[in-house]
Amino acid sequence: MVSIPPIDLQTGIAQETLLRRITNRIRQSLELEDIITVTTAEVRSLLRTDRVMIYKFHPDGSGQVIAESIYENSLPSLLGLNFPADDIPPHARELFIKSRVRSVVNVDAGEIGQSPVRDINTGEITSNDILYRPVEPCHIKYLTAMGVKSSVVAPIIHEDQLWGLLASHHSQAREVVEYELEAMQLVVEQLSVAIAHNNLLIQARAKAEREVIINRIATLLHSLPTIVLQPALEATVAAFNGVGGRLCIRHNAFNFQHSSFKALTECLIPGSNCFQLYVCGKQPIISEQNIYPILEQYSVWREHYKSGQYEIWPISDIYQDANLRILQLAFKPTKIRSILMIPLHYRQELVGYLSIFRNEIETETLWAGKVDPDNRQIYPRLSFDMWCELKQGQAQKWTDAEIELAREISKHFASAIQQYELYQQVQSFNENLEKQVHKRTLEMQKTAEQQQAVFGVINKIRESLDTDTIFKTTTKEVCRLIKSDRVSVYKFSADWGGEFVGDFDATSTNYLNDSKLGINTIWNDTYLQETQGGRYRNNETYAVDDIYKMGFTPCHVDNLEQFNIYAFVLAPIFIRKKLWGLLCTYQHAGPRQWTTAEVNFLSQIAGQLGVAIQQAELLVKTQQQAEQLTQTLHELQTTQTQLIQTEKMSSLGQLVAGVAHEINNPVNFISGNLTHINEYAKNLLTMLNLHQQELTNPSKNILNTAEEIDLEFLIEDLPKSLSSMKIGVDRIRQIVLSLRNFSRLDESEMKAVNIHDGIDSTLLILQHRLKAKPESPGIELIKEYGNLPLVECFAGQLNQVFMNILCNAIDTLETSKKYTLENPKPGKITISTAVGVMNDNINSAVIRISDNGSGMPSNIRDRIFDPFFTTKPVGKGTGLGLSISYQIVVEKHGGILKCNSQPDIGTEFWIEIPIKHIFQGNRE
Repeated sequence: MVSIPPIDLQTGIAQETLLRRITNRIRQSLELEDIITVTTAEVRSLLRTDRVMIYKFHPDGSGQVIAESIYENSLPSLLGLNFPADDIPPHARELFIKSRVRSVVNVDAGEIGQSPVRDINTGEITSNDILYRPVEPCHIKYLTAMGVKSSVVAPIIHEDQLWGLLASHHSQAREVVEYELEAMQLVVEQLSVAIAHNNLLIQARAKAEREVIINRIATLLHSLPTIVLQPALEATVAAFNGVGGRLCIRHNAFNFQHSSFKALTECLIPGSNCFQLYVCGKQPIISEQNIYPILEQYSVWREHYKSGQYEIWPISDIYQDANLRILQLAFKPTKIRSILMIPLHYRQELVGYLSIFRNEIETETLWAGKVDPDNRQIYPRLSFDMWCELKQGQAQKWTDAEIELAREISKHFASAIQQYELYQQVQSFNENLEKQVHKRTLEMQKTAEQQQAVFGVINKIRESLDTDTIFKTTTKEVCRLIKSDRVSVYKFSADWGGEFVGDFDATSTNYLNDSKLGINTIWNDTYLQETQGGRYRNNETYAVDDIYKMGFTPCHVDNLEQFNIYAFVLAPIFIRKKLWGLLCTYQHAGPRQWTTAEVNFLSQIAGQLGVAIQQAELLVKTQQQAEQLTQTLHELQTTQTQLIQTEKMSSLGQLVAGVAHEINNPVNFISGNLTHINEYAKNLLTMLNLHQQELTNPSKNILNTAEEIDLEFLIEDLPKSLSSMKIGVDRIRQIVLSLRNFSRLDESEMKAVNIHDGIDSTLLILQHRLKAKPESPGIELIKEYGNLPLVECFAGQLNQVFMNILCNAIDTLETSKKYTLENPKPGKITISTAVGVMNDNINSAVIRISDNGSGMPSNIRDRIFDPFFTTKPVGKGTGLGLSISYQIVVEKHGGILKCNSQPDIGTEFWIEIPIKHIFQGNRE
């Protein structure tokens, strides 16, 4: 035995350093390959042995060296080599799992030591004592063949399963102490943590990759307006690393008569065409003699899913299942060996199959020496030299992750196919609807042609309301359209006889021909006279194809022959509910078979002809009534306007006159007494002055009273107060005079007046609206009066004109956004007067009233003098002010009233009346 210098691990420093480095490596990276590579190197450096390796078990019990660290090629490399499951017997595996036993072998001493971490029965933690016993000769030979004299093995446990082994090999015999086992135990525990972290990383990556695949396929299935399944199938095959795939779904399976879908099994019956197949990549080869032309029609699928449980069916090897013999024939010419059968179901109803194919593969395994699979030969391994085992025709198993991915993808396919079925249903509905529409269109086309002909005749009838023109147009157009020999209009008389009032003969070039039948021809039918219209009273159209086959009386036949009539159609003409006459269609050349469309056509024309006749008869009455109504309306509007004007002026005049009268009486009383009061005050002051001169020594009481009432100020201020009162009374009298001047109730006749007085009186009344208000600034008034003589006019009515125009100007400025409290620029109203000249050199008075408001567009300016037209909100204006003003100026005074206005500049009203009245207009 070679003695190795002991490592001072008992202090825990080296052990702590080792664990820190391994722990840091685990924290720095979640990649297991990096962690185990560093771990083997660190442990070998710590233990100072020739080789440290990590051995990982496969699901079948075999294992592979996945990491190793060797000291200067002292032992051969085993990295990547596989070891059979028999190399580690079952009882040893059980000790590794249950007691976490560490195994120590000394080949030269022939001993094997075991140090369990837990008691195999109780599971309690035990000490690190090593219990030695003789080792089996087979094991000695096994290690000797590997070139190993000393071996230490610690199990790596993950989730209570034997994940792998941490093994330390030395080419020379060496003593293993307990603290080495403790160090290896700490390492394998850290490796368990690293494996758990790595598994979480792998799961997260797999989940992310699965979501990417699902999103990509879902995007292909749902991103287009119409479903395109081929790209989605190809993407799905690629996601499973398949070599081919198939998608079989229902197609056109909707029964319109019974409003139901066929099941997928019905659609897959041979000979059915209600399924759709998409394929990509490699496919099975089905012989032409096979009764099932497609793979999905084979009974194996129906048998497998007949229970209604539509679970994914992973078939790893189709040649290992006796139930799939029928499929083996189709896949035999190919290398396909594995199938993933994905049923697509929506709401527990199977709608299709999605299948993925994988080829068989070749496997290559590097073994540590050749392994004899015959378990009867129990002998030690003689060589660990690498031996490559090559297997062909191996199946690829479907993993749980792939099956879960298939389950998610199937949901998206099923949803898309459900949409596809709805799309098919809509398409089928549309096709069926198109057929019905086409059929209906043909029917309606024929009807439309007939109706077009009817409308054509109707339009020509309606072009005139003259009865003669209507009869000519109707008979000619009907004769042309139905290609008859003659069409006539027959009108009943009071005794139910009648005459022809309209006629067109297609066999003659002249409208009025020389035949017996024509306009003004009287035809009194005894049957119609006795029955007062016969069947035609019931709005019945009568068609006769051949007069000789109808059973007519000989007298009636003779009568028809007299006019060369061998076939005819008679349609009643009604005006309101009264039978007016008949629309007659005759055939002179011989019998004729009338069609239903022709009879209906004639019936419709007769109905429209009745309407046209009624309209023509009412036309004259309507025109007369219209003329009367127009005249009456004009008179009514004039009267209404005058009444409104009269009432308004009367009310305003009475109000103003009443106020002026009521104010005038007390004002006259005050004015008359102010003269006496003023005289009395002077006398009292004179008397007071004399008393002061005579009474040189007034008493103390007099002095106190004089001081208390401030006698000096009273003597000085009393005349001033009386003077102010006189001025105020004079101002009130002026206002009263202005009000009376405005009302002019005592001046109903035309007389010469001062126009300026009327304007000033109006401004006095509107003075309160010119002042500033909290919501709007004041309005500046500019008066530019010229030297006007007295003007003969109706003063009160002219004042009303001034009032209307000034009120509109003030309203415009108050509502204009140009003049607000924030905008210091005030609104302006300018009133100017001058002497002008009208037509025929008549001197006139011109009054212009303008504002700088928002103005009016031309379409409003042209209508402002129309009665009842207003631009003000509802309830703010009647639309009569300017209309009445126009009548007063133009009709009453023979003058001119016009308006000039431009948007955003302002409006000006021009009033011009003769100074001497010569126009004899209407007077009140």
